[in-house]
Amino acid sequence: MDDRQEPSSMRIAVLGATGATGRLTVERLLAHDHRVVAVSRSPLREASDEPRLLSQVGDLTDPAFLRPAIEGCDAIISCLGQNRASRSLFARRTSPADLLRRVAEATITAIGGGPQHLIYMSAFGVGADRRRHALLFRVILRLSSIHAAYLDHVQAEAAIARSGIRWTIVRPPGLSDADEEIALVDKSDSWSSFETVSRRSVAGFLVRCAEQHGPLGGTITIGAPAS
Repeated sequence: MDDRQEPSSMRIAVLGATGATGRLTVERLLAHDHRVVAVSRSPLREASDEPRLLSQVGDLTDPAFLRPAIEGCDAIISCLGQNRASRSLFARRTSPADLLRRVAEATITAIGGGPQHLIYMSAFGVGADRRRHALLFRVILRLSSIHAAYLDHVQAEAAIARSGIRWTIVRPPGLSDADEEIALVDKSDSWSSFETVSRRSVAGFLVRCAEQHGPLGGTITIGAPAS
């Protein structure tokens, strides 16, 4: 995606704003002088007197909560994921098995016929792309708790694709907490099962999708550019 154009100020809602990627996305949006609605199931960890930041706490599976939260927004960035008891891939899942689908459907209902652009953070190798994963990764995926998250992403993506709203689905590879940031690119035809990128880099890409309004109706797998 092209970084050269200067984006105008927007009002953007971030779903999952208290999560690891959500916090970085909020940070990037504020750095770009956007107005941010931080939508989450729990309050922001640190109180903020930032006038461009509005916190909305509630049930993200309830369209009645989401509708006023996203009213007047140009875009909605969903950074939600399935929670686990620890960072281990084999740790017990603590989120409902269908959380991502339910939030996606509630968001679609809340948007209705509105102009908001939904940018949904999924995961690489979801759906039909799963067979493109390396055999070892497919084994790990099948045996680990992220298997349920992948199935949930499949259902969420399907709901978004058939919704009729303005949408973009972004599939990042494995995420790290490294401080480095690189400009990620579309690698839909050349991604690797064991690639990782920083959450900060993914946050930057999600923000660019909002600023550049697309690609609308596109599902893209992202990663680091070839060296």
